[in-house]
Amino acid sequence: MEANQCPLVVEPSYPDLVINVGEVTLGEENRKKLQKIQRDQEKERVMRAACALLNSGGGVIRMAKKVEHPVEMGLDLEQSLRELIQSSDLQAFFETKQQG
Repeated sequence: MEANQCPLVVEPSYPDLVINVGEVTLGEENRKKLQKIQRDQEKERVMRAACALLNSGGGVIRMAKKVEHPVEMGLDLEQSLRELIQSSDLQAFFETKQQG
């Protein structure tokens, strides 16, 4: 693991397992403004958490978002999740909720 990567933090929570991936920039326009390496690092953290939860029976991915208002996830994140589940129907596997 590279030194500059943020580790995933498992937070025991009843009834769901929670994996905190740290700050993630959401929204297509916001993600396009990121440097490729930062965008890829954020995407990798989310994909690792999603893979772990899919393999363990489910749970919650918690992320601190870097925007002030609700936005969509971002096309690169959505596409990576679709590839992970090998389905175009994200709603069958993932539910998103923005709080605060």
